[in-house]
Order: sequence, then structure tokens, then C-alpha cells
Amino acid sequence: MALITEVKHARWSLEMARLEEGARITDEVQTSRVVGVLGEAEVGKTETIREALGTSQPDRPVVHLDLNGVAGEGHVAFQLVREIAAAQLGVEFSTLKVGVLVPATLERKRVELAELLGVDGLEEAMRDWPSGGYSLAKALDALTKLAQQRETILWIDHLEAPMLTPRHPLDLDKLLWAIREIVQRQLSLSVVLSGRDAVEARVLGREAAFYQQGRWLSLDNPGPEVWRDVALRLQAPPNMATDLAHLTGGHPETMLNAFLSLMRGNGKGGGEDLLRELASVSGGLASRAFQHACSLHRLGGQVLVQVAWGKGPYAASQRGESPPQEIRKVLGRLQLAGLIRHDDAWSVVNPLIAIVLRGEIPRASAPDWDAEILPE
Repeated sequence: MALITEVKHARWSLEMARLEEGARITDEVQTSRVVGVLGEAEVGKTETIREALGTSQPDRPVVHLDLNGVAGEGHVAFQLVREIAAAQLGVEFSTLKVGVLVPATLERKRVELAELLGVDGLEEAMRDWPSGGYSLAKALDALTKLAQQRETILWIDHLEAPMLTPRHPLDLDKLLWAIREIVQRQLSLSVVLSGRDAVEARVLGREAAFYQQGRWLSLDNPGPEVWRDVALRLQAPPNMATDLAHLTGGHPETMLNAFLSLMRGNGKGGGEDLLRELASVSGGLASRAFQHACSLHRLGGQVLVQVAWGKGPYAASQRGESPPQEIRKVLGRLQLAGLIRHDDAWSVVNPLIAIVLRGEIPRASAPDWDAEILPE
């Protein structure tokens, strides 16, 4: 229980330190009807946007459409009607979903919801899983009706998700064009779009639905000054926070885990030793990352290890017989999948995975992969 409390306190401290970023998103949503937030994987986009938008209110509902894990158009329709129902009913949605006798006031809301969603839409919203028989067109029509009644925010998160699966049945471009059409017709509907940097061309390109539309923000890992603020809130050494921020690039999960370890009295040997300690229990995570890279492309694992070592994957000595065009494709897939990122150079998103891939910690058992020891 103490550990859970510490974790909650650490995350709350990070939220407080990132209030300025959240306020910037809030300001843009208030002044622009289309707002986008892009950033590399694991920088904290979803958490920051959630804090910025706040809790869905009856007078200005927030409909959160998370594309992460959607299986097709029917799944998107299912998510939309559930979110609309929850926005309409608030905490009462769970009571209505159980199917018990409800007060007359809630029964009136059920009737109003049926008028908004249609009887089949209401039935879909009450399900635990999508039926597959409720169309996305009907769900978008319900969203339009909601926007006609009151100011509404539609937040579409994880735009990259449908692009991760080859031949995914959800047509992302078709969905975004449909949303743009509704936004143009309904002035009371605002849209927030968020995803990884790798989707920028797909969403903002010359042929894309939101080309030259709205305001677009970039979100990155918190800088050293933010982590010093978090350290002060957690009563951790600020100097160590600066050191760790430079070593990890400010990766939120790694930094929070490092602070929790410091609060337990670890890290006496400095930032690098502390990160190796954390990496020593991340072997399984690194193995899954390596296997994920291999599943994306035949050269995925090789390129991931090269990036972890800081070796240029385009160099002839690194790519072997593979042409530069193929390496470019591999890098794009790994970035879209959230395994690597690009700043001044390519790097592994999670610094603990990079430590393991470089073989900097002893292995307690045979791994699922063999980290290639690259020459200096």
C-alpha cells in the first residue's frame, strides 16, 4: 500500500510540474476548434491532454475516442456511443448499464439518450463488447446531434494505432475526413487530435483531412527544470534529478521509477548506477521490445540494437547489403511503433531498454535474443 501511495504521489508531482503545458493546450482548445498535439512515444501526451481537458461536464461533454486497440469501424462506433452515453449521464451511466430499476429522473435521461442514439445505439452503448452490427455512420450521426444540442469536444487519441497493423480494416483517412465534415457543419464541435510524430504527414499532409487546419502543438519529454521541480515535491536530490534527466532524455516512466528508487535509499553510486539497477529488472521488457522490432521488419531487431549503441544505421558498415531505402522503412516502422525516436539522432525511446540491449548489465538467465556486441 505504501508503494502505491508513493507512485500516486510521484505521478501527481509530475502532473503539477507540467501544468504549464496543460494550460497551453487548454488555451488553444478555447480559441481554436481544431487542436492537435503530436510528440514521440511515451512523452506523456495522453495524461497531459486529459488533465488539460478536465472531466467531461454536462454543459460541455468530452467524448474521448481512443484508437488504441480498435479492431475496425464497428469498434469505433461502439466506443463513440459509449462515450456519448457516459457524457450524457455521467456517473449515472454505470447504474443504467446494470439494468436495475432506476428513479424517474434517470429514466427520463434514458429516453433522451435513446432519442439521441436511437434504440439500436442505446443497446450498443449498454454492451460490454461491440456487436459488429452498429455502423460508424450512425455513431457519427449521434455525435452530430450531440453537438447540435451543446458545445462538445471530441478527442481522438493514438492516431497512429490503425497504422501499426498491416491492412487494418479501419480507414483512418476516411474517419478523419468524416470528422472534418462534421466540424465544418457544426460550429459547436471542437476536435482535439493526438498521436505520435510519425503520423504528421498522414494527418497534416497536403492530401490529408486536416491540412492547414487548426493549431498544432508539440509535446516532448519534460526538461531538467521540470524534473528539478518534481524532485523538490518528492524531497529527492535536485542535482540528481538534473543528472538523471540528461542521462534519460527526461523519459517520464524512467524518471519516476528512478525517483521512487531514490526515495527508498538507492542510487548512492550516482545516476548511471541507479539506471543500471533499474535496467537489471527490465530484461523481460527489453526482450519483448526486441521481438516487437523483429515482427515489424526482418531488420527490425538489428536496427534497434544499432540505435541503442548509437551507431548510424545508414552507414554502409552497419546496413550490410540492405539499401538505404530499406533502412529508412525500418526506422519509420520502429518510430511509428514507439520503439525509437528522432531528435538530433536516433535513440531508443526507453533508456532502460537501451541499457539492456547494449549488454551493460549481467544476465541472470538465457535471454530470448542475443544483443549484438558492436565494435567501437
